[in-house]
Amino acid sequence: MEKREIIVSVVKSNKSDNMVWAVAINGDEQPSAHCKSAYKAMRYMFLLKKQTGLYIAAESLDRLSSEIALQKAEQAAENDPLGLSEATQPAVQADEPKTKAKRKPRSKKSAETAAVPQ
Repeated sequence: MEKREIIVSVVKSNKSDNMVWAVAINGDEQPSAHCKSAYKAMRYMFLLKKQTGLYIAAESLDRLSSEIALQKAEQAAENDPLGLSEATQPAVQADEPKTKAKRKPRSKKSAETAAVPQ
């Protein structure tokens, strides 16, 4: 008998030519869900793990992790076309005026004693 665990695979969508992630339990005929992104597939895998108590296949987890890291790198490169990330840019400090610290309000008792003449 096969060990039951949660697996993920890339399949072609029925509605379009896009590829989607199919999250399934090993041994079941139909996948549990189809997800458009690797991030959503990973979230669903952990939800399914919590509901069923099954383990997640290490290969599936590694595959999704590397895909998410690749997508993040592509998104960072897309947002920063010159390759100047915040880490490589020199730190520029703005001359912000220093604000004066506010005094703590007096307690009622100390305010009353200060108002009474002696």
